[in-house]
Amino acid sequence: MSFYEWFFLEKGRAPAGLFSWSHLLSVTLILAAFIALGVYLGKRFKGNPKGQRRVFIIAAIGILALVVMKMAFLLATTDNIPNTLLENLPLFFCDMMVFMVPLAAFTRGRAQDICVDFIAICGFIMGAMGNYFAGNIYSFHPAFSYLSLISVFSHSIAAFASIFVFVSGINKMEKRNIPFVIGILFVYMSIALAVDYATGKNFMFFLGGDGTPFQLFLDMVQGNLIAYQIIIYILQCGYIGLFYAIYYPVVKAIRRKKEQKAARNAE
Repeated sequence: MSFYEWFFLEKGRAPAGLFSWSHLLSVTLILAAFIALGVYLGKRFKGNPKGQRRVFIIAAIGILALVVMKMAFLLATTDNIPNTLLENLPLFFCDMMVFMVPLAAFTRGRAQDICVDFIAICGFIMGAMGNYFAGNIYSFHPAFSYLSLISVFSHSIAAFASIFVFVSGINKMEKRNIPFVIGILFVYMSIALAVDYATGKNFMFFLGGDGTPFQLFLDMVQGNLIAYQIIIYILQCGYIGLFYAIYYPVVKAIRRKKEQKAARNAE
């Protein structure tokens, strides 16, 4: 058996299984490396807009290259190209980084602020949830395989981007941009839902859990799709709202503590 058959085609190999040691070990090591890189580059390019933009450009190239690599392989190994293209439309929650990272790299002004805030808020949870709860990946593929590694690197870039934003301090978190940050996700989810009903696919897991924790909520409402889909909207859009609700008091408390410390030092 050739390496191509073993690594790419996964011949003679069993799926890793969700939460198996190989799944947890591989995603933990790779995710930790990307988080460490985000911290390092965030500190290195703090206060350096040109350097920050270069980091975003490289991250954008990386995440887009992974999409191309995945699609090239899938199209080369399928007998049904139209269905393969349809099944792999970038309409899952984590796929949003395929658009948001390049937009953060190449837009300016308020548009960039909105994109950067979205990345800061959603990037890390995309990286963590997308890696650790990827039942749609590790239930069907070995941990060390082409498609699994494409997945873990893609999700880890999302986490990297979020950490980089916070450490470098480029997130604005302006209250006037909250409706737009949440609105981006709402519109994206609505497009995914429309495509699901039109094609019978399961983007954003609107039609079923597919081995992810969302299945718990579908079971909770006893298979009622409308109720389940409303819950999905509330969970994902509500997460951003909850983040803001926690972020502002925390930042205010930190600022107050710094001011008190500065006042004591000045005495």
